[in-house]
Amino acid sequence: MSQSELDIVLGTVENPIRRKIIARLSQEPNYQLQLSKELGLSQQLVAKHLGTMEGAGLVSTVLEESPRGPRRKEYLLKKSFSVTIDLAPNLFRTRVYSFGAVPGVPEDDEHAKVMVQANDALRIPDEASRIRPLAEIVAEVDKKLEEMERERAVLLYIRSLALREAARTSQSLGKTDRRRMLRYVMADQQDSIQDMSQSFGIEQEVVGDILEEIEKEFATGN
Repeated sequence: MSQSELDIVLGTVENPIRRKIIARLSQEPNYQLQLSKELGLSQQLVAKHLGTMEGAGLVSTVLEESPRGPRRKEYLLKKSFSVTIDLAPNLFRTRVYSFGAVPGVPEDDEHAKVMVQANDALRIPDEASRIRPLAEIVAEVDKKLEEMERERAVLLYIRSLALREAARTSQSLGKTDRRRMLRYVMADQQDSIQDMSQSFGIEQEVVGDILEEIEKEFATGN
């Protein structure tokens, strides 16, 4: 997902009414009139927000036969993704992970066993008998996600602490460009020298010299 697409998504879900609609559609596809009744909102307001979400590509529609009149639109979520935003002193990063397609999981991956369990559960002929194993899989996955969130929070704290100390230490350095470059490197930017040159408005040779000097300091521990 590009930055512009991310901006559209974030701009769409920031509205609390749209979040309520998304939460309801995440449970099952739904109709405009039914959403209006369940959420206690006017049909006009629900239609407006559904139109915004459809324009942003978050929902899509299918025409369903109605027993009492013309065909009606059924709304359903169109995308499957996770958005994370890391925000702290010396840290701002957004990441988007899509999981709408079947991921490739190596056989020795720790999650391969869960994938096998899920596939086995889906092959159970009796639909009613699938419920329990699927519920157990959901519980196991939620537990793993919670553990990952806790670990991620700890790692982000350590990363933020290291960056904050690097930024504080860099204040004692002599050259402004050198301080900026040190922050850039410590922030784990992976751009080429040419990209960094354009970003800072500094000649490529100067960027190379500064990086070489910083690298030497790291190597000697000075």
